[in-house]
Amino acid sequence: MTSRNRTALALAACLLVASIGCTRHGSSAAQASAAAQNRNASLEPTGNGYAEAAEGLKVHYEVFGKGDPIVVLAGGFMTIGEMSHVIAPLAQHRQVIGIDLEGHGATGLRTTPMSHQRDGDDVAAVLRHLNIAKADIAGYSHGADAALRMAIQHPNMVRNLIIASTPAASDGWYPEVLEGMKRGLRASAAPQMQKTQMYKDWAAVAPHPEQFSRWVDRMGALYAKSYDWSDEIRKIQAPTLLLFADHDAVRTDHIVRFFALFGGGQHDAGFMPGKIHYARARLAIVPGYTHYNFGNGPDMARVIESYLEQPTSPAKPVNE
Repeated sequence: MTSRNRTALALAACLLVASIGCTRHGSSAAQASAAAQNRNASLEPTGNGYAEAAEGLKVHYEVFGKGDPIVVLAGGFMTIGEMSHVIAPLAQHRQVIGIDLEGHGATGLRTTPMSHQRDGDDVAAVLRHLNIAKADIAGYSHGADAALRMAIQHPNMVRNLIIASTPAASDGWYPEVLEGMKRGLRASAAPQMQKTQMYKDWAAVAPHPEQFSRWVDRMGALYAKSYDWSDEIRKIQAPTLLLFADHDAVRTDHIVRFFALFGGGQHDAGFMPGKIHYARARLAIVPGYTHYNFGNGPDMARVIESYLEQPTSPAKPVNE
C-alpha cells in the first residue's frame, strides 16, 4: 500500500469509523474497547426488533426509555450502542429509537447498491412498524444524511429535525476528507479495517460478517457520488437544529451556507419584542470537538435536549 493510499484509508476510517475513537493523537484499541464496554453496559433497551423495508431488508432497531419519541441515527460504521453518550441522557425523559441503517450493526445488506434516499425510507419503515406517526429525528454524520432524506421524503412524520456533522452537499466536506472516502473506502481496505475494534464490535452482531468487504465497497461507492440537496432542504418545514463541532470535517463556510437554506444568517434578527425575526433553523457550533469524537462526549445530547425543550419558531417557507 502506498503512502498516499494509507493516508486516504486513515482519513476514511477516521471520518466514518468514529467508533474507534480516532483523534489527532489517537488512543489505544484497548482503551477504546474498554470505554465502549463501559458505556454499553449501562444502556439496556426496553425493546428491540426488526422492521421490514424495501426489497425485504430487515432493519434492526432498539428502544430506550419512555416519553415523546426521538430517533437517533449513528454515524458510519457505528452501532446503536456506540451512540450511548447521546441515547442514555435523552432516554431519561424520552422514548429513544436507535436504528441500525443498512449494513450497520444487526441490519444486513440488500442485493442492490446503497443509497441515502433508501436510508431515509428505512427510517420511515421502522416508525410505521412501531405505529409512531411522528417523531423527532436526530442523526450524526452518515446518520444525519438519513435524517435529512427522512425529512425530505417523509415530512409529515418529522416533528423536529436534528442534523449533526454532515453537509447539505458532498462538496461541503473538506477536500482531504472527500479524497479519503473516495480512495480509502474500498474492499481492498477491508483487511486493514478488520484489525480495528470497530470491526470486532460489528462482526459480533452482524447477520453476515462474511460480507464486510462488500459493505466497505458499497459505503465507498455511496460516498464517491456527488450530490447537492440544497433545493430540497429549502423546502423542509420541520423546525431544525444544525449541530456541528468547531473543528468539524464539514467546511465552516459550508455550514454558513447550510444555515442560509433555512433563512439563517441573512440579516440582523432585530431586538424589539414581538418583532424578532428568527430563521426556521437554529445553528449550534460546539467548542472543543472534532467530527470524529463529537458523538463520544456529553455535549451533543445536552444541546439536543436544550433545543427540544425550546423548539424553533413556527416554520415558514423561505422566499427564494
